[in-house]
Amino acid sequence: AVKAYSTDLRGRVLAACEGGMGTAEVAETFAVSESWVRRVKQRYREGGEVAARRPARPGPAPALADDLGRLRQE
Repeated sequence: AVKAYSTDLRGRVLAACEGGMGTAEVAETFAVSESWVRRVKQRYREGGEVAARRPARPGPAPALADDLGRLRQE
């Protein structure tokens, strides 16, 4: 699973944007994509959210989840 970027990084990215840095410059400075910077700015602008969103649902269980204990013993 992919880990979300920290709230601290999100805050620093927003502060850099508000400080006058352009999207491309912020992305390069913090080693993130320009599209991610735009999404963080948009979420903050539209709802004041800085923290990462929780996944809507966890997704399917691994196919062999029920057999994991038995498989580890063999």
